[in-house]
Amino acid sequence: MRLVDKHLLRALHAPGWGGFWLTHLYVSAFFALVAGCAIAVRESAYTLLVPLVLVQSFVMHALLIAFHESAHGGLCPLRWVNGYLGRVIGISSWMSLSLYRAAHHWHHAYLGDRRDEEFWPLNDPAASRSKRRLAAFFELACGLGWTPFLFLRMFFRSNSAIRNRGIRRVIWIELIGLLIFWSVALSLVAWFGVEAEFLAAYLIPAVIAGNVQSWRKYVEHVGLTGRGLALTRSVRNPTLLGRVFSWMLFQEPYHDVHHLYPKVPQTALPIVAAAENPLPPELPVYPNYTTALLDLLRGLSDPKFGKAWAEVLVSPAPEPVHALRDSV
Repeated sequence: MRLVDKHLLRALHAPGWGGFWLTHLYVSAFFALVAGCAIAVRESAYTLLVPLVLVQSFVMHALLIAFHESAHGGLCPLRWVNGYLGRVIGISSWMSLSLYRAAHHWHHAYLGDRRDEEFWPLNDPAASRSKRRLAAFFELACGLGWTPFLFLRMFFRSNSAIRNRGIRRVIWIELIGLLIFWSVALSLVAWFGVEAEFLAAYLIPAVIAGNVQSWRKYVEHVGLTGRGLALTRSVRNPTLLGRVFSWMLFQEPYHDVHHLYPKVPQTALPIVAAAENPLPPELPVYPNYTTALLDLLRGLSDPKFGKAWAEVLVSPAPEPVHALRDSV
């Protein structure tokens, strides 16, 4: 059983400004790197361009986590600011904030259930292994395209769990806005002939960031079956470098704490983790992402996730023959 003082926990639920300022740091870095990549392309400074693209990829991946925090309302105390930041970041990742928020609710409410459609079809024992392998390949190799597809599937499929008419109306508005924005943006890229700059400053880093996001998502969950805490890998690196890296990722490595207390802002997750007494023995805890990744890779040839796999019925053993009853 996990014990955290209720008064401390109540106090930590109050959203702060830490995530807001970290997001603005990343947004500033994003635009500075766009300019740097564009200059490097025009000057053919490719030795400079490669590290700039890699740093831009990290920044864009961090912004994807900020998008997730915005959906939880944890970036700052002002609700409309959370929405504003989330929608701006969502534009760059081809995602509707309202769609993500509505669908992500099911991931938290029914973690590892068949209703947790963020992990379709890995959470369905009825899905063939080849189908699950194909889905894992697309998600890990083309996360920028697969993630929007996954959420659009939740929205457009028959019997969608997202049924509230008001929410669906807002999602439609955001999706149309995304279509208009990218139509105009791509037209301007072609008009001004800056395809190479667009490729280096945005598209290549976005593809890498989308894949890193998918790999991190898999590290956090895929390959785990069972119930509750056993479905989440937690990465807790106590070193200074580990703590700084966790801060740069909005404390996302404390993923088990986030699932237990999804309304606790990311800045408070290490405090909650430190206050836990005792740490549950069934919780998969790793000292760094390398060891967690190795654990994922061991089962990636047969990708699966969720409690449905633990509930698959094993064929009952044949009833023993009764010497008198079954005699001919």
